[in-house]
Amino acid sequence: MQSKTIFCLEDGLFYKNMIEHRLTDLLGDHVHIEYFFSLGHFKQRKGPCDLLISDLHLGDSKGEQTAEFLLDYSQHTPVIVQSSDPYLPERLERLGQGNIKAVEKAGRGPEFALALEAFLQLQITQGRGLTVSHPN
Repeated sequence: MQSKTIFCLEDGLFYKNMIEHRLTDLLGDHVHIEYFFSLGHFKQRKGPCDLLISDLHLGDSKGEQTAEFLLDYSQHTPVIVQSSDPYLPERLERLGQGNIKAVEKAGRGPEFALALEAFLQLQITQGRGLTVSHPN
């Protein structure tokens, strides 16, 4: 199976480590993760990804600015938004026309795994491992 590339935009080291652990637990070795700690750094990246996981409030970009960028980015790449903001993630999800999913901060809840399955077209099995699901 081909490895998936996930970009993660998160400025908090604690949350970055939690996301990394959760992704490794769910996807094992079938994922390549690149981390970015600022929106400016992310905009300088090279190459595409299969999925972007992003916080909204970053050191160099406040929630509304990041949301505007993510809405544009989601036109070609699915986005998982995880933030402690009580309103902006859900509003962004509504505007994202199915390409943005708001989930629990740091991948701590079931919505994170469901969003990974949907966006990466994977079936996450119990324990470690996954299989590719074949769309009809």
